[in-house]
Amino acid sequence: MNEAIPKIIHQVWSGVDGPLPDYFHELGETWKEHHPSWKYMLWDNERMNIFLQEFYPEYIERYQSFYFNIQRWDVIRYLILYQIGGLYADFDYECLENIEPVLKGDCCFAMEPEGHRLPFVNDKVPYFNNALMASRSGHPFMKAVIETVFSKDLSFLPENETRFFRVLCTTGPKMLSDVYLDYSNKDSIYLIPAEEVSPFSTMEIRSIKTNEDIKGEWASRIKRAYAIHYFIGTWDCD
Repeated sequence: MNEAIPKIIHQVWSGVDGPLPDYFHELGETWKEHHPSWKYMLWDNERMNIFLQEFYPEYIERYQSFYFNIQRWDVIRYLILYQIGGLYADFDYECLENIEPVLKGDCCFAMEPEGHRLPFVNDKVPYFNNALMASRSGHPFMKAVIETVFSKDLSFLPENETRFFRVLCTTGPKMLSDVYLDYSNKDSIYLIPAEEVSPFSTMEIRSIKTNEDIKGEWASRIKRAYAIHYFIGTWDCD
């Protein structure tokens, strides 16, 4: 593990949609279990608002103007990692073992399974997964990401565009891949292979839940993985 990354686990649950579901709580506990020496920070709406008021008051108006809550939750994770540093994990991620061996740089991003790449994502650029990432505080790539999300003209997306597409392009993985494409010091970013932290695609996860024949493959891939992303995707349920 790169020692520049603080040993802090960050997870976000605003509480605006109700209390944290039990199954997310159980997945969150796996990160604590495998990182007993790490600090754990749960970010609810109150804590996020205090953080913004203290460190980024200049962004509050724009932050509140995003169309969807998930855009705010995307942005807050970038701000947290830039200001404080540490590891961020979505609540639909299960930790299988200590993640430190895969944090080989001072700014690390999980990769999406290649099967998730959409036609509008440049096939020459890694497809980022913003559900799992780690960084030291003050990393210039995180700064570039923040500057992009707060300067992007949201009117470039048609009003009738899907929520999924809008989020991916403005604050999500597509935006991250675009920033990376233009970023000069790519060697400073470690791209965590999908097989280590996201060994199954969304379709495979769904198949494994219902098809006994795939369980052998499930077991063999898990042996190489430090974490599993279940792609529950509560943000795109509407």
